[in-house]
Amino acid sequence: MTDAERRSGTSFRVLRNRDFAVFWSAALVSNTGSWMQTIAVPFVVFQMTKSTAWLGFAAFMNFVPAMIAGPFGGSYADRHSRKRILLVTQTMMMMLAFALWGIWVAGVATPGLIVGIVFVSGFVGGVNITTWQAFVTQLVDEHELVDAVRLNSMQFMGARAFGPAIAGFVLAYSGAAAAFLLNGVSFLLVLGALVVVHPRPQEYSGDTGHVLVHLREGWRVMRARTSLYLPTLMIGIVSLLGTSVIQLAPAMAKDMFDVGRGKYGLLVAAFGLGAVTGSVVIAFIADRMLRSFVASVGIVGLAAGVMALGLAPVYAVGVAAMFFMGLTYLLLATSLNTGVQARVEDEFRARVMAIYLSSLLLGVPLGALVQGKAAELVDLRVVIVVSGALLLAFGVYTMVRYARLRPLDESLVAVEITGELGLPPAVAGAD
Repeated sequence: MTDAERRSGTSFRVLRNRDFAVFWSAALVSNTGSWMQTIAVPFVVFQMTKSTAWLGFAAFMNFVPAMIAGPFGGSYADRHSRKRILLVTQTMMMMLAFALWGIWVAGVATPGLIVGIVFVSGFVGGVNITTWQAFVTQLVDEHELVDAVRLNSMQFMGARAFGPAIAGFVLAYSGAAAAFLLNGVSFLLVLGALVVVHPRPQEYSGDTGHVLVHLREGWRVMRARTSLYLPTLMIGIVSLLGTSVIQLAPAMAKDMFDVGRGKYGLLVAAFGLGAVTGSVVIAFIADRMLRSFVASVGIVGLAAGVMALGLAPVYAVGVAAMFFMGLTYLLLATSLNTGVQARVEDEFRARVMAIYLSSLLLGVPLGALVQGKAAELVDLRVVIVVSGALLLAFGVYTMVRYARLRPLDESLVAVEITGELGLPPAVAGAD
């Protein structure tokens, strides 16, 4: 059964479920705080170093640990209580957020120390994000799964819009310390929500072997299905060539548009606002569309948006390009995540999603690292335009190679669910 064969309606009805509504609301606030910190970290690193290479390095140290830890977290989450895992990871990430605030207000912060805290947070975040993906499905009944994970997507993207916008205001008027502190406090909401919600019983994996053997089984399941490895490949390349350019936003604000910290936050917020707009549209019309069609529109549109960003003559056009990138990324990533989630059984879900998310998390730092270094050798605009052109070429190739992405329309007979899309802040988020 495809999305187009499901009954029509909206995803908002799942908010009638108390446990999901409580967790969803707390996550929205906490992830907003996380995005405030995610915006503040590269801003202060760039202020200290004036280096795009440092921006790329900071992104690399943020996401690579999450990519490494994610698969192990997925294996653990398939065999142990996901609620307990989240209680531990959220507590640890809160402590690391307060540590970042502490070194800043104490006046001992250095780029290396900040990146070090980000590095540790990345490991914890890798376990957190894979567990989070699987846990959300336990808060609703089976017939509500599609709506629940779509609303989870909207929550992440809403935070991605609100967090940078608020961060721009906070950085301009209160400084980085306030952004770091607010993020730390926001974790208390998710911890409270985890205490009061009652997830449905978890289906534990019966495999009690070594973690590497357990992970290999998840890899075997993914490789056996084109509908699993195709979206995993695509999200990795999209992260490498597309969304990675967002990590260079501080340099864009200064070197391309000559604007200050407030408008820097709004530039990144435009991406999130575009994604929120797209998620609202998807919530109403996705049941009438094939995933392959939506993904095709998304990857071509995202590539066009990246090139438009590089060519933007003024700040306003750059903001518009970021908005369009967010909207088209939402269309693409929702379709890719849906393609994965719809084709995997619950006993393998966390492991398969961990591999998928590792592809996403690896693409961002590698792209940012290469783009940041390249921007010190050639013009930043050239780097962005070339990235968009390469992404467009990849999109055309996959549409030709995989029959217009038709494998994305496949689903398990028993279960049809969709997935969370966004590029979460692996360093310090409730995601």
